[in-house]
Amino acid sequence: MPYTTYAIGDVHGRADLLAPLLDAIGREAGASGREPRVLFLGDIVDRGPSSRQALDLVCHTLERWPRSRVIRGNHDAYFLDFMTSDAVDEVRFTKWLLRLGGYETLESYGLLAEGDISDIASAFRANFARHVEALRKSVPIIVDDRLAYVHAGVDPNRPITEQDPKDMMMIREPFLQYPGELSHIVVHGHTPTSNFLPEKERCRIAIDTGAYATGRLTCLVVSADERILHFLFAIGAAGDVEITREEADGFELAA
Repeated sequence: MPYTTYAIGDVHGRADLLAPLLDAIGREAGASGREPRVLFLGDIVDRGPSSRQALDLVCHTLERWPRSRVIRGNHDAYFLDFMTSDAVDEVRFTKWLLRLGGYETLESYGLLAEGDISDIASAFRANFARHVEALRKSVPIIVDDRLAYVHAGVDPNRPITEQDPKDMMMIREPFLQYPGELSHIVVHGHTPTSNFLPEKERCRIAIDTGAYATGRLTCLVVSADERILHFLFAIGAAGDVEITREEADGFELAA
């Protein structure tokens, strides 16, 4: 069945934006007769208020549209590590909890009253096995013919097939300012764009529009022949969410 790719930037616990965006994707795909391949570009959790609900939506999407994938972001990796490791570094855990949005994540799961980290992790694994599975099956990168989808970016000095998974979750420089060509145009999140709108540079397309703080969650829509079609935005304000569609003027790939 023909498919269309829907690449979604960093969600960060904004289930209120993700739910209507996925509904819009379903309507659009149904009207076109093409199956959606939803690629979540990572950082589903942390910072925003509804990480548990966001991961519920992700899991439902993976089941509903089997071509879909989760690309692992650094915040997803922190959460998975803390919830599944036999021994947890208390300093790292406290930093995640207090500075990186982990408190909001545990609050959304109702786990703050569970006791120490081992009790919290045990309760999470027992009650949210589907979430554990989705995070464990997340991948560092999806590579198509012309586009590559990743959370943070790639090391410009390495071939696309020889990237370090940590770089793909964490890199900023030298990727963000790289002036040359790469083998693929890299679609990424991780670093919010300066104007909170999608940005296109020579070798990359950035779609992290700071959803948890700005209320704008961005989706790039790409046809199976890798023609960039348009953007979908979920924009929240005053308790309401509006879905807007905008043409991808200036984002077209060279023939």
